[in-house]
Amino acid sequence: MRTIRRTLVASALALPLTLGAAGIASADTYGSTEVQAGPDGAATHSVQSDTHRGSSSFHENSAAAGPDGAAHSSTSATAGENGDSQYRQHSGWAGQDGAGSSETHSSTDGGSDQGVLSGTLGAIGL
Repeated sequence: MRTIRRTLVASALALPLTLGAAGIASADTYGSTEVQAGPDGAATHSVQSDTHRGSSSFHENSAAAGPDGAAHSSTSATAGENGDSQYRQHSGWAGQDGAGSSETHSSTDGGSDQGVLSGTLGAIGL
């Protein structure tokens, strides 16, 4: 289970570095895939990012399986040319001690509607 946790932690830490590296490269598309297999299990990790006509997207997936269990993690973020955006992070795991999952998501519609904070700040003149 330690290997699975290490893989998930490494994937989470790689996200900011990957986003920075994609910006430095100034490419319209970026992709990377790693696959590993050995006597203690197998793991895969992929990153894809794309910009096209004012929209951009980022997707990262990783999975690992070994003698102590299996785990999966995915993160995606998109931004449209009209200001709409979405973020989703999901992870799941199963092992000898049980199973679990977690999800976080957020989105904006990109329309002219103001959020609660910006509407309040605008109303008081800030």
